[in-house]
Amino acid sequence: MPSFKQILYPVDFSEQNRAMAPYVACMAARYKARVTMLHALEIPAGAYPGWAEYPGLMDLPAMLEERKGQLDSFVKSELETVATTRLIFEGAPSQVISDYAAKEKVDLIMMPTHGYGPFRRFLLGSVTAKTLHDSHCPVWTSAHVLETPAPFAGYRTVLCAVDLSSTSLPLLRWAREFAGEQGATLKLLHAIPAGQPAAGFDIEGTRFRSFLFEMAREELAKLQSEAGTKLETLLEGGEVAAGVRKAAGENRADLVIIGRGVMQEAFGRMRTNVYSIIRESPCPVISV
Repeated sequence: MPSFKQILYPVDFSEQNRAMAPYVACMAARYKARVTMLHALEIPAGAYPGWAEYPGLMDLPAMLEERKGQLDSFVKSELETVATTRLIFEGAPSQVISDYAAKEKVDLIMMPTHGYGPFRRFLLGSVTAKTLHDSHCPVWTSAHVLETPAPFAGYRTVLCAVDLSSTSLPLLRWAREFAGEQGATLKLLHAIPAGQPAAGFDIEGTRFRSFLFEMAREELAKLQSEAGTKLETLLEGGEVAAGVRKAAGENRADLVIIGRGVMQEAFGRMRTNVYSIIRESPCPVISV
């Protein structure tokens, strides 16, 4: 459940990483949480056994000292009111992040998606992707857009996207508690992969689509009854990530909450679409 006390903020000194600072500061202030700024110093691939005999190739102590200086000054003013710890570990970034999160029982990881450039809609940074896959705590990811985000003023509208699997009930309860703590309006969203007929083709007119939507409404009503909620329900037909993007845009959502679960299971369910949803969402995403 929410009430975060330890937030992990992986740092790579990029502009996308810097742009996240207001979000991290706001989340930390809301929960009076400590923020750990973690930088992973990855040894270049050229570092092979015996490289130390050739000091001109690499000066690791100097590199470490330089990174410490960068970390000490990085977003210092943005986080001046937040309790922070700044750490550097050697190793592959995704491994360092997931290992630290597990060992220190981190409550939330906050990181950008990266993957910017001409093909940014189709890419997710490898460090982010591996962190999503390997970490067991919730992961907050920034909106996957090139434009600089507007100053963050808190969450007002939050969408909880469910796939109607067995994980939907705990996810909805988690989202309800989070939205309550944030003072945000929570809406329930479900995308129906088969709910949009192919162009020029429909099964028995509109009856099949109507049947799918009616079944979804019934299942969502049952879910809300079990969760003890009475939220506005949004239904989208078609490809899942596109449906989430459309609903988030139309409802001016500040955040989307999705279930991450075991991402390799059950093709077509929400958790198998995690990467696509994060890539296409117009706002940040928390995957639980």
